[in-house]
Amino acid sequence: MLFKDDVVARAEAKAVRENAGWYRWTHDLVTVSGADAERFLDWMLVNRVAGTPEGRGKYTTMLDEQGTIIDDLMVFNRGNGVWWLSTLYGPHAVRWFDAHKGAYEVTYEDVTQAWDMYAVQGPNSAKMMEALLGEPVDALKRFQIVDAKLGDVAVVVDRGGFTGELGYELYCSRADSAAVAEAITAAAAKYDAPRLTTLEVYVRSLPMEKGLALRQDYRGLTPYEANLGWSVRMDKDFFGKDALEAAHAEGEKRAFVGVEIERESYEDIAQKEILRKRGVPRGYVTQMIYGYTVDKNIGFAVVDAKRCPVGTRVTIGPNDSPAVIVEPRWL
Repeated sequence: MLFKDDVVARAEAKAVRENAGWYRWTHDLVTVSGADAERFLDWMLVNRVAGTPEGRGKYTTMLDEQGTIIDDLMVFNRGNGVWWLSTLYGPHAVRWFDAHKGAYEVTYEDVTQAWDMYAVQGPNSAKMMEALLGEPVDALKRFQIVDAKLGDVAVVVDRGGFTGELGYELYCSRADSAAVAEAITAAAAKYDAPRLTTLEVYVRSLPMEKGLALRQDYRGLTPYEANLGWSVRMDKDFFGKDALEAAHAEGEKRAFVGVEIERESYEDIAQKEILRKRGVPRGYVTQMIYGYTVDKNIGFAVVDAKRCPVGTRVTIGPNDSPAVIVEPRWL
């Protein structure tokens, strides 16, 4: 848990919001290839994969038979029939693909152990990356991915990240990880950009302020309940479409919302802690954290859509911490 007076965490959050910061954070990486790779991914994912230009990526979700989210991920077209899936749950994705591969001519592999990844995030991240790579990265579009060189080391760079700021992710071979970290350290020193050491800052506090959630927050919701309806392409077929279409036609019964605790300190509120309106359970918290940019105890929750609109006052947990329902984004 993070608290208001955590000096190190506050300094790291401030650096990313106002300057730059970097950290090592390895997403699971699954490669997909084969004659039917594009068609297979278009079937397994709700966003449109077919026609994605080489070197570009898309955010999407993957659904179960009930039309609810089992994973959210980035899918990148790496060219030559090869696709990268960036997810936190590579082994789960492989097992799900195994169960639904059918007659598709496709191969896939969890290659996470062969790669390492570093994130450079913040307003000065482009300048820091230019110092690192020796060439500008300003022309990179959001979710664009390219091959590059860091000295003699081959790397892959995409413009993206999980902080809501301008940022870049840099993939390298595990064998080159130490050399890449050393080079990033040197480039970061030119901009007084710290290496972030507080996991909860770069995985929870910074992302949550910008409304960026984790799979654990969305799991079991439909994309429409999770405010991700924009990513659903109903004009194509995908796994779970019929169930999702039926649920959407009935109207969303749950809502993914933000919550703010209405006092400065509170007990460590756990995942799935019950949220009550006038003493009656109306939902649950998915995560809570301290947001250093907004200086509030904030969180995400899943609630009864009709009974808990924005502005509803509720209590959370066994000590009935007072809170209010807000939009799930603070910056």
